[in-house]
Amino acid sequence: MSKTATFTFPVVSFRHLDTPFQHKGIHEYFAVVETANLPDLSDWKDINVRDAKLTGEVPDAIRKTFQANPEMFLFMNRGLVLSVAKAQLDNRNSTLTIVLEDRNLHGLLDGGHTYSIVKEETESLTVPQYIRIELLEGLDSEGIVDVVDARNTSKPVREQSLMNLANKFVGLKNALSSSAFRDQISYSEYEVDGAGDLKPIGVRDVVAILTLFDKKSFGDSQHPVISYNAKSKALEHFSANPKEYEKIFPLAEEILELYDWVKLELPDLYNKARAQEANVSGGRFGRLTGVTYYTGQRSGKLYFLNKTTKYGVPDGFTYPVLAAFRALLEEHKGVYKWGKGLDPVTLLKGDLGTKLANTIGTFAHQAQNPTKVGKTALVWQSCYQNAQLAYLQA
Repeated sequence: MSKTATFTFPVVSFRHLDTPFQHKGIHEYFAVVETANLPDLSDWKDINVRDAKLTGEVPDAIRKTFQANPEMFLFMNRGLVLSVAKAQLDNRNSTLTIVLEDRNLHGLLDGGHTYSIVKEETESLTVPQYIRIELLEGLDSEGIVDVVDARNTSKPVREQSLMNLANKFVGLKNALSSSAFRDQISYSEYEVDGAGDLKPIGVRDVVAILTLFDKKSFGDSQHPVISYNAKSKALEHFSANPKEYEKIFPLAEEILELYDWVKLELPDLYNKARAQEANVSGGRFGRLTGVTYYTGQRSGKLYFLNKTTKYGVPDGFTYPVLAAFRALLEEHKGVYKWGKGLDPVTLLKGDLGTKLANTIGTFAHQAQNPTKVGKTALVWQSCYQNAQLAYLQA
């Protein structure tokens, strides 16, 4: 018999869902909780059949949502499901007490990835975040098996898996065949490496990044915002326009590395830009909403460069900056190259990078939401025009 554990923590809201099965002693509750107040369930995960590894496409997607969507994470994430022996609300101080008695019956039933990532990332938050918890009280040994099995059934095969089966990614694989990160890219769901770990880079992200450089489809005034706000649309675009991506493939490795360079350099570039203007109204980069600053031994991983960073930079900031470098492309013999022999990394680390960082910072300070920044066409246009001017003046 497991040792009983009792947790008491504040809740923002709590309700009991009436069901026809209450007479059997099974009750269902829902609570909204600030993530900083989540109880420590590290010893109560036995009933969760999934190994909640923190690397791979699924964990990275949860982490990005948590960091970049402080106002919407509660609605975008399915939250946690707990099986408990008892749940009781104290209306006087809005605190919830849950009792866990048996590790074979009670604990974290679903949401293991979310729980681990939320606990890890919460200490770096600059604004409060909230999460939904579903509590199932009174499940017996037979009921818990049925519920766990149903809640953990794999989702239907995603589009990239079907595209992989149809050999849609052959050209991309060939283009990246000599890259150091080639074996870390997952071209289908739940693809693992030689050690059995989920591969950390999803092909959806790779395609979305390369789509930023489709110069024929996205010119000087129309920008590839779909890469940020609808990656499934970017996959559709990739499937429908193979010839345009063939032009990009010779630069694919450099473009993906440039994505990481933007994430690595943007914090210092922003701080430099603000210092040059003697403008402290926006604060330092780490104080921008959606930015994570890793303390202690923790750091963010940049897989394309095989480097680490102390900042988690939202894609809502990264994508418009990266897309600006599309202005540097020239077509030669059916493929793209960097025009005038320019090196995008050198430009990023110079005056252009400072201007791009200042542009992003200004919009980020106004919007207070990196998702809004990434979806705002004017942000993309402003960044692109900065790069366009730098190219013309080179």
